[in-house]
This record gives sequence, structure tokens and C-alpha cells, in this order.
Amino acid sequence: MKSPVTIVIPAYNRESTLPRTLDSVAAQTVSPARVVLVDNNSADSTLACMCAWAEAHPELDVRVMTESKPGACAARNRGLHEVETDFVMFFDSDDVMLPAHVGDFSEAIRSHSAMDIFGRSIILEGLDGNRRTLYYTASSPLFNHIFRGCLSTQRMVFRTELVREVGGWAEDLPGWNDYELGVRLLLATDKVYELPGEPTVITYRLGESITGTAFSAKPQVWERSLDRIEKHFRAAGRTEMIPLVDARRMILAAQYAAESTSNASRESTRLRQAVLDHTAMPMRMRLIYAHNRIFHRLTWLLVRMMIRVK
Repeated sequence: MKSPVTIVIPAYNRESTLPRTLDSVAAQTVSPARVVLVDNNSADSTLACMCAWAEAHPELDVRVMTESKPGACAARNRGLHEVETDFVMFFDSDDVMLPAHVGDFSEAIRSHSAMDIFGRSIILEGLDGNRRTLYYTASSPLFNHIFRGCLSTQRMVFRTELVREVGGWAEDLPGWNDYELGVRLLLATDKVYELPGEPTVITYRLGESITGTAFSAKPQVWERSLDRIEKHFRAAGRTEMIPLVDARRMILAAQYAAESTSNASRESTRLRQAVLDHTAMPMRMRLIYAHNRIFHRLTWLLVRMMIRVK
């Protein structure tokens, strides 16, 4: 079976993890149509690793390039220019795909050719080595993406033209950029498919990743993406979604408060008060904050019960 999928992998100083990722691509039972590797100003041997791997796998169509503009989004957009297939998979340079990953997505695309977005659950390995499943669902896609991040990079394949039509990756956003892109994609299409079966990706949480280990250390990063998402909803005439964005802000405020950093409490109070100052449903927002502060999870279920959207 010929795959309709090109894989784009950006990397910055990932000499320690990139070989594992690339070897998992080489081990696919169905090879991708093309692999695009983009080095983003690495100061280590990442670029050399890419070139050596490409040379070692002449059976694959591999393109190695560089992007001088810093940021994963700029590197992904550079890779997007090299995609000639109908579908694209953006994959991170510290994660691993199991051997059936590309084949399963290729078969799903063949069987459901009208769909624009394909996704599947993934396995997350935490800093402590423990693993858990992050579930993907194609039902209520906007709601579940806002609260469960269903369109995270590692689990998705997109129709290439759709990504281009919505403007590609937002290079001015330093974090939660797949989260923001996911909203733009879901505002543009409702043709979303959920692959059945077991997860075929293991993603590793690293302390030096973009997300890091403390949200409160870089509050502007996450809040800028939420602000941008609110603008997208307003521009699309979907103002009924704004309370959901505020609910996500309250969850973020609770995540700040849960962290043992010097400014965590201050940032939590600031963000929580900013929402309460403008929301039309302050009591519900307080309950959302309290639920996440106490239980730390499944707050999306409470939001679904309290805030109704079409």
C-alpha cells in the first residue's frame, strides 16, 4: 500500500532523542511517502544526525533542510512547503511511533477519503516513567479539543490543503501552537475521523520541552494562545464558545495555583480575577476553578454539564 502521508519532523537540539524517533519511522510496516526533517538552529549534532539517518535509509524519500527563523512553528511551516501528498503528519523529535502507525493512518484515509482530520489516542510517559493513555475523540470536536487537547501534534494527520488554507502554524505563538491551530482547523471543517484500536504513539514528557514542568513560569505563553483562540471564535461568529475559553482559563489558573513556584499564587489570582471581571457567569467559573484546584482532573465533565453550546 502506498501511503498518502508525508511526515514533517522539526528539531532543535535533540541529538539525544532524535535517533529514537527516526528509527521508529524507519521501522514502519508501511513507509510514509516522504520524510521532511527540519533543523531549527541546533547547536548540537542534530543536523548531522538527520543527514546520517537520511543517508542510511536510501529506501525512503527523505529531505533534510534548515530553518533559521527560531521556533517549532517556523520549522513546521518550512517543512509544509515540501509536502506534495494529500495528507501531512507533523511529528515531534522526542516521541516514538509504533510500527503500525503510518499504515493504520494510511488505511483509514483510504477507507474514509472524505475526511479532513484523522486522529488516535496516544500513550504519555511522564517524568517519573509512568504511562497513561490520552484519549482522542472525534465527537464534539471543538469542545473536546478545548478541554482535552485532542488535536495535539503527535496523534494527528491533516489534509495538507486544509492546513494551508487556514494559514499554517502561527509563528508568533511560542506555545500551545498545535492547540491554537486545532481550533482554526475545526472551525474550517467538521470532517473528523477517530481511528479505532490501540495507541500507536508514545510521547515523552521532558523537562526541557516547550511546555516544561511549570505553567506559571511562562503564563503569557499559554494565555496568548487562549486569547488568540477567543479572537478566532469572535471572528467566526461563534461567541457561544467564549465561556468555554474562559472556563479553560480558570483551569489554567488552577494549574498555576497547584505549582510550587514563587509566583504561582500571584499568577493564579491575576488570571482568575481577569476572568471574573468580565464573565457573565462568575459562579460557574468559580466552581470550575475550585473543581480543578481540588481534583486536578476531569473538570471538562463539570464544564459540559454547566455550559451548553451547540
